[in-house]
Amino acid sequence: MKKTFIFIVLFVLTAASLYSQWERLPSPNGGNILSIAFSGSTTYTGTYGAGIFKSADNGSSWSAANNGMTNQYVYSMAVNGATVFAGTYGSGVFVSNNNGSSWSASNNGLTNLYVNALTVSGSNIFAGTFGGIFLSTNNGSSWTAVNNGLTDPNIYTIAVNGSSIFTGTYTGAFLSTNNGSSWTKLNGGLADSVSVMSFAFNGSTVFAGTYGNGVQVSNNNGSSWAAVNSGLTNLYVWSLSVIGSNLFAGTSYGMFLSNNNGASWTAINNGLLFWTINIIKPNGSNLFAGTYGGGIFLTTNNGSNWTSVSTGLINVLVNCFAVTGTGLITGTNGSGIFRSLNNGANWSAVNTGLLNYYVYSL
Repeated sequence: MKKTFIFIVLFVLTAASLYSQWERLPSPNGGNILSIAFSGSTTYTGTYGAGIFKSADNGSSWSAANNGMTNQYVYSMAVNGATVFAGTYGSGVFVSNNNGSSWSASNNGLTNLYVNALTVSGSNIFAGTFGGIFLSTNNGSSWTAVNNGLTDPNIYTIAVNGSSIFTGTYTGAFLSTNNGSSWTKLNGGLADSVSVMSFAFNGSTVFAGTYGNGVQVSNNNGSSWAAVNSGLTNLYVWSLSVIGSNLFAGTSYGMFLSNNNGASWTAINNGLLFWTINIIKPNGSNLFAGTYGGGIFLTTNNGSNWTSVSTGLINVLVNCFAVTGTGLITGTNGSGIFRSLNNGANWSAVNTGLLNYYVYSL
């Protein structure tokens, strides 16, 4: 998937500029896990080369769910009510209405079959592909291209804030306020060449995390942007998160906090032993940080200090994790999926039936 592999390449280039030593990492020997979605008590995971697996016991055991799937490279998943969507690399979108027992292709009108992102906004489903964005208003029965004004068809991310839909591409960000009927390039102060990796919202304020240009902020729904990087000593921002009035930025070298909408930043790395932050996820007032090589860390006081919460986590190369109810699920680089039911105090492997242990996104 272009989105995934560009991200990895850029990440390695960044790491090379920051560290003088390299650690040899395990090499994937099969299909990688690329996506996870939740539907009620069922968990779905999409893999690179092994299709779809599902779990009905919070990850304690997994079973293949590929009946009808003609493509085993599943890059994105989404859930809309009782319908589960799977986006594949080269075969478009598949839909299941029976908890994954069977799948059927749903590509009517989908002219690009390399589906990188699936996003639900109300009753609308958006699919981001190598050929732009497509919209379905009938749960995937048919798709319509919604690319008017979208000058870069390579989609990294799609995020929804009320009636506004933001998409990040290799060459900037775009906005639609009419369900994708038209898009406007958000280049007022946002360089055309900047790659937008993530979005976060604090009310009407929009934040964009970029590759090399730090954090950008807009107070007018993206019409104009300004860099807010005072104190932000690393400008490669992979993840953004908001808890109350606090904005957190996970970068290639450390975690940063702003409590004034990005006007100034403070490094918050006390106890955070591994500073390359792949992803940050809030769970109530707690914030979890997945690191490159150091497992997962938790702060309960807005980053004043961090505690490692990786007990039982055999592989500490944490690529991603997700919050589901009171539990945490994390994906690792070679040791599969781990689950914690106590805010990370202890972890246990939940890989029964899971054929590949390289988990890259949740």
